[in-house]
Amino acid sequence: MKELDGLAEFCAVIDQGGFTRAAEALGVSPSFVSRRVSNLEARLGVRLLHRTTRQVNLTDIGAQYHERATAVLNDIHDMEADLAERQNRVVGRIRVSAGGLFGEIHVAEALAGFAALHPEVEINLDISARRIDLIREGFDLAIRHGMPDDPDLVVRRIGTRRMMVCAAPSYLETNGIPIAPSDLAQHTCLSPSREWLFCDGDRAMTMRIESRWTSNNGVALVRAARQGLGITRLAQTYLARDLQLGRLVPLLQDWEVAPQPTVLVYPSRNRMPHRLRTLIAYLVETLGTG
Repeated sequence: MKELDGLAEFCAVIDQGGFTRAAEALGVSPSFVSRRVSNLEARLGVRLLHRTTRQVNLTDIGAQYHERATAVLNDIHDMEADLAERQNRVVGRIRVSAGGLFGEIHVAEALAGFAALHPEVEINLDISARRIDLIREGFDLAIRHGMPDDPDLVVRRIGTRRMMVCAAPSYLETNGIPIAPSDLAQHTCLSPSREWLFCDGDRAMTMRIESRWTSNNGVALVRAARQGLGITRLAQTYLARDLQLGRLVPLLQDWEVAPQPTVLVYPSRNRMPHRLRTLIAYLVETLGTG
């Protein structure tokens, strides 16, 4: 259909940030992309893009057209995937959200393995600490720590995450070892949060801590703790190697909160795409720890 000529190239220019990157993504030449977009503009009788030597920006009408064109291409993509999946082929795009080191290492590795097994599937992995809205933002699946309270989401538990307090031996030699959470008031802590949660028997307790070195990145906090800057509290995923090598020492283990569940979360729907159902089964097998 000539009405669709240039749509993919036009959207790729915007989504990839320029003609050269669009050409690379589509496997064609930049001149081919430029010609297709120019022909599209000529056919529509409007200018969709402002072109300069350094950047490409949407015109007002181009922004509106891009939104509609993206929806059309997505509908076509989903229709083709649906037809393929009727033959039990794993085809189509899957958008996944995950956070932290668990997402960067374990989820990324699992998704790479899945993509290798199913070459017709397209994986889009978003690594972010931000709690995304799966339905509103168009994600198929998220891997999270802790149980969500959204009734529109299906939750499947695959494991747990243990939170640990630790410090470098050099810090403890200079500043002493905290015996109870209340002792942290006398120590320097490394954390993006001002409050740490502990467990006293069946009772949860919150301790307010002072941080002289903060970051929202677990790897950065581990490096600071390793340098003896203070005590940190992180998921065991971040700490395992340093604990094994003795570069960090576990603290306050009798006061640890119960491990958080690690879960797969996905929107409830009457008919789940075959590709997503297949991926969920694969992640349960590869990431599941009981």
